Amino acid sequence: MTWSDELTLLSPETDPAESKSDAGYAEETPMIRRTLFCSKKSVGYSEFYKAQQQGQYARFKFDIYTAEYAGERLAEYEGERYTILRAFELENGEITELTLSDIITGTGV
Repeated sequence: MTWSDELTLLSPETDPAESKSDAGYAEETPMIRRTLFCSKKSVGYSEFYKAQQQGQYARFKFDIYTAEYAGERLAEYEGERYTILRAFELENGEITELTLSDIITGTGV
């Protein structure tokens, strides 16, 4: 397993529901950004089609160290923002597999 890719995990600095202008319009929520090394993997055939059946698009999978993951729901890879569809801790407990979707829904940002 090579750890040669970089993934940036994003979490809002404040509750997205509280990010409104004086006029009551939603504003972009400031993000806390953490970049870490990861190992990029292919999305499997079955996983790809199961996600599509639910209206999502499984784009990438990455292995990261479990200790570095704090429950973020957004990530950036190569300048593009993605939703984290699934975080799955692998058998040894040291590695967490993240599945990313390029459809950003339900995140409040």
